[in-house]
Formats: sequence, structure tokens, C-alpha cells
Amino acid sequence: MSRLRKSTASGAATGDADRVQPRLKIAGRVAAELRREIVTGKLRPGDKLHNERKLQEQFDISRPTMREALRMLEAESLIVVTRGQYGGARVREPDPTVLARQVGASLQMRGATLRDVWTARTLIEPGAARLLVENHPREAIEAMRANIASATAALDDPVAYGHLTNDFSMILTRHCGSLTLDMLATLIQDIVEAQHVDVTVRTYSKTGGSRMRELNIRSREKLLGLVEAGDATGAERFWREHLEESGKVVFSAYQAGMPIDMVPMPEPDSAKKAAG
Repeated sequence: MSRLRKSTASGAATGDADRVQPRLKIAGRVAAELRREIVTGKLRPGDKLHNERKLQEQFDISRPTMREALRMLEAESLIVVTRGQYGGARVREPDPTVLARQVGASLQMRGATLRDVWTARTLIEPGAARLLVENHPREAIEAMRANIASATAALDDPVAYGHLTNDFSMILTRHCGSLTLDMLATLIQDIVEAQHVDVTVRTYSKTGGSRMRELNIRSREKLLGLVEAGDATGAERFWREHLEESGKVVFSAYQAGMPIDMVPMPEPDSAKKAAG
């Protein structure tokens, strides 16, 4: 390529970048304004945004810039965009699992281990158990009983049992009365579940884990008894001890010193598998 052509190509690339950067900045400001309307409740889940043309007029921006702003909000799971005659952008209920995946990926990149994540869990759940007792939620007791019954029925299904184990923990934080604790627990539990179900539970199934699952059921029953008795201190202390002991078992089945793995290997393309 001649020097002139190189210079022309370089200038074109620079020009494209100069045009893209301001558009992204403007799109970011538009997305921020719409995001604020969503999180403050001015726009509620299920509400439909104006069509693209009206939004363009409202913010006095081009169609590509408006679409970029909507893509930003869609990537945050704040809206869902559908195409077609009756399509458009509609506000959706925020999905904590999306944030959990982002947090998990960030922790993985920084080298966080399962032991590190589990330590955070032992700090949050026992406190949630205490709050749960102090708030006396009837719904929590009913949910705990139902979970124990379902887990007992799933003793021979390690994967289903693993999901129910995580669900039991979420009952504690969901009914503890603290939205902040519940959100933090959701982020942590999503990470734990990715390791515990995909790796540890399957390991248990090969190493006589049925007995361990039975003991775990007994622990849930004891915690339920403490909650029903209104023993907040006892519930907090017992659940901390339970998590510390459970952690030892989990670490023995999983390389707790290795970084967590939040990005599973993609499934092979079916067409490629068939061709192979």
C-alpha cells in the first residue's frame, strides 16, 4: 500500500472513531436519563417506552444514537426490545442473576476462590437467620418446611438436591427484612451454586454423598426448630457453625484454593457434533 493510501486509510479510521465516540457519549447520557426514570419508579416494569421516532424527537438525537442507548439499557436487563409491528422497548423487572454473572466474572478475573466466597457467605447468612427470627415471618417458616420436604424427596438426585440447598439459604435472606442483605446473598449464592452444583454435588454422588445430604437435612430441621422457638441467638450461632462445617466438606471435594469458574465451556454446535 502506498504512503498516500496508508494516510487516507488512517484518516478514514480516525474519522470513524471521531464520529463514534461522541455518539456513544450522547447515547450514554440518554440511557442514564431513562435509567433514572426506571429505578425511581417513574417507569414501572411492564411499561412501554415511546416508539423510536418519538424518543428521537424527545432527546433530539439520531436513530443510531437512540438505538445505542436502548442497547445499553437492554444489556443491563432494564428493558427488553422486541421487533415487529407491535414491538418496541418495554421496562422489565431487573434480573439479579445478570448482575451476579457480572460480579462473578469480575471476581474470577481477580482470582477469587471458592474459599473466599464461602467466607463472605458465613458472614451474611447467620446474621440473616437472626433477623429472620426477630421478624417472625410466617411465610419463611412455611417456605423452610416446604424446602425440607422437597429436599428429602430429592435425596437420590444430587443436582436437584443441590439447587434446593441453595434455595434454602435464599429463604433466610429473602425473609430477613433487609433488601441489601438479600441482594448481596443473591450475588454470593449464584457464585456458590455454579461451583457447588456443577462440581461438588456431582463429586458427592460418586463418593457416598447420600449420607452428607441426610445430615444437611437434619441441620435444616434444627434451624427450623430454632426459628419456630424464637431463638435468634441460637439460630445465628448454629447456622454459622453449620456453614463452617459444610465448608470443610465442600473444600475437600473442590479445589477451594483455585479461582472460581463462572464461565462454563460452551456446548459444541450440534451441527459440528453431527458432522464429527
